[in-house]
Amino acid sequence: MLLHDSISVRKLLRGSVGFISIVLAWILLVQVVDELTPVDLISNPSPPVAMLGIAVAFFLGFKNTSAYGRWTEARRVWGDIANASRDWGNTVATLVQTNGSPLDANLRTELIERHIAWVTLLAYQLRQPSANGRSVKPWMFGHTLSPSHTPNSPGDWKTSQLEADLPRLDGKANKAAYLLNLQARKLSEMAQQGKIDPFWHVALMDRLARLTAAQGQCERIKNTPFPRQVAEVGRLFSWIFIFMLPLAFNDERSIVAGTNTAMIQTVLTDWLTFAPVGALVCWIFFVTERVSASMEDPFEGDVTDVPILALCRTIEIDMRQATDCGVVPDPVRPVNKTLF
Repeated sequence: MLLHDSISVRKLLRGSVGFISIVLAWILLVQVVDELTPVDLISNPSPPVAMLGIAVAFFLGFKNTSAYGRWTEARRVWGDIANASRDWGNTVATLVQTNGSPLDANLRTELIERHIAWVTLLAYQLRQPSANGRSVKPWMFGHTLSPSHTPNSPGDWKTSQLEADLPRLDGKANKAAYLLNLQARKLSEMAQQGKIDPFWHVALMDRLARLTAAQGQCERIKNTPFPRQVAEVGRLFSWIFIFMLPLAFNDERSIVAGTNTAMIQTVLTDWLTFAPVGALVCWIFFVTERVSASMEDPFEGDVTDVPILALCRTIEIDMRQATDCGVVPDPVRPVNKTLF
């Protein structure tokens, strides 16, 4: 997730050099061809292009709203996971046995450590490259993604697992879901042994159900790609408008030249007059389309992702402090004004 002041005009322009160069070259080509032809073969009336620009702007607005809604939903789900995790930690910290004595410290540690392991493993699974995701990474606003900042290696989640759980996870298609299953089995075992009464068993199982639902919501977002018809059509419409805009400027240039031929005499003068405005308008549409593309898939490991690694660490800190279980780690710090 990009933080405050992480996007500057310099970074925006640096990430757009190739695009701006193409647009300026296209505007120059249009004007050169127009000068070499006896009639206005490549000029295009301005009103239709203006109407096209309005239509594309509306469509990009819809695309941006849809992509942002998808990103905020992902962040909201992880907010629910954080709240449910704090609830789980507080409940386990105050859990008592049927005889009124505090819960065994080893059992308390196991319930907390397995939950932290589940959160870490869920983040790892969500950050894995998806077959349904984008084949090309979006424009990153001048930021470079470093693989070391995202939990994409097996070691990142294996080190957080309980030693007894690791063999059980081998061969499981959805390891995070299976960890919740192991947690449920442990609660059932504790209830059968009389270490917790039926009321606490039901209450803890209800909390596990909330966590299972949250994982399902994350997997739905991860495994359901942003509608490609919306994404690709928006990109296509943007490029059509970018292609036609210099033709409309060429039409306006012809009008100016027809009324005052002494005003513009050379292609260079024409280019210096219309190219900056044309490139600016095209660049705005380009950036707008790229903004929506950067929010389409919030769990793909990009710099614009929901910062689930930082949220995992926050959950771990809160749970360890609430239960006095294990060593409290440091929070995840931003890297180059980017929180992963």
